[in-house]
Amino acid sequence: MRHPDAQLRANHRPADLIPPGIHPGDVVVIQAPPRSYAGPILLTITISLGAAFVIVVLAVAFKVAVAAAAAAVPTVGGASVSLKLARKR
Repeated sequence: MRHPDAQLRANHRPADLIPPGIHPGDVVVIQAPPRSYAGPILLTITISLGAAFVIVVLAVAFKVAVAAAAAAVPTVGGASVSLKLARKR
């Protein structure tokens, strides 16, 4: 028998599963079904996508807030502030 549960599938009942004083033909061995990994995998994917979405939303909100602050600074303080990207030379 090659598989660990082959004895149970062949209707052979190990002695430790049979209560004392019970005829082996009267014992029904119930096996748990194999574990399904679909739920934990989907949960991990959902959490990862949700975290990525939250990070993107926060980045966009931060960009908008910085742009609004940069536009409001000249009107509040009377000074001119300009944001420039670094250029490679």
